[in-house]
Amino acid sequence: MEEYQLFKSRCKGLAAFNENMRFKDLCEEYFRVYAPNKLKPITEYDYEKTVYYRFIPYFGNKKLKDITTGMLSDFFCKLTLTDKEGNVRPLAPRTVKRNFNMMQSIMHFAVSQHYLKESPCTGVILPDRDATQEEKRKFLTEEELPRFLELFKGYSAFNTMIKLLLHTGMRSGEMLGLRWEDIDFEDRQIHVLHTLSDVAGTYFLTTPKTKGSKRTIHMSETVYNLLHEHRKHQVELQMALDVFPHPEMVFTSTSGNYKDRSCLNTGFKRFLKGAEFEFLTLHCLRHTNATLLLNSGVDLKIVSEHLGHSDVGTTGNIYADVLASSRQKTAQLIELKLAE
Repeated sequence: MEEYQLFKSRCKGLAAFNENMRFKDLCEEYFRVYAPNKLKPITEYDYEKTVYYRFIPYFGNKKLKDITTGMLSDFFCKLTLTDKEGNVRPLAPRTVKRNFNMMQSIMHFAVSQHYLKESPCTGVILPDRDATQEEKRKFLTEEELPRFLELFKGYSAFNTMIKLLLHTGMRSGEMLGLRWEDIDFEDRQIHVLHTLSDVAGTYFLTTPKTKGSKRTIHMSETVYNLLHEHRKHQVELQMALDVFPHPEMVFTSTSGNYKDRSCLNTGFKRFLKGAEFEFLTLHCLRHTNATLLLNSGVDLKIVSEHLGHSDVGTTGNIYADVLASSRQKTAQLIELKLAE
């Protein structure tokens, strides 16, 4: 009787009749209806690249009713990556989790549109291997910082960006989205209001990652001097060029266009190749900033606001190991004080 009532509802157009819909057709519907209205353009772009690169070749022609939880578990546990040398290795668990979140979003859309009764993503098992030493290493130690900064002596726009990321803890997209009107030299404040996004070569400013990411960062003397000197050099560059498309931006390419984030990251990796800091990415500078603050005893809530996290819990989860170390130092400090 239940199946009969469901069949009647479908015939009347009150319920979807899509058990045999193929996964590739669901994805087309997802990117036609859901993604443009619910995702940021850069997120939509990243999702679409991953879906058509990883998911469609494997699931594209499968009917939705045939995609099971076990099938998804097997797929995500076997995801691999081929590096530049041609070596095949398993994807890092955090990367697999990002891929799974995309699949989960698509399947939840299918449920919401009554294409499926329930999502096969419920109960999927994801890889949970121990991270390698390279994957664990996310920040510079206090002992390494002087040697690292020695590599970026003297002025260049590249050196200024690297130092600014380290001193402020900004995301690279937030830094590249800064306009000169966001820099308050008088009160020594940086207002983080945008992030620079790139969708298929088209650049535009959009809102930062979360609501909490819109924030004000106070400038230290070093940051103030860095930006002040950079402003002077940028004015000289503008005067030397006939056309400078984006004079309102703090950081641009040498021709005055938006600065490409991937080029900055590639340039950073190329610069460090063969050095003791080859493991670093631009995002590691943000982790270093947060680690230094937490190890110096700065309150977790203040660090969370400084980084622009959506809530304190996010910061606590990311820096759980650092917090554990800080608590140990606190206990030792109390012991030393009481022993005096």
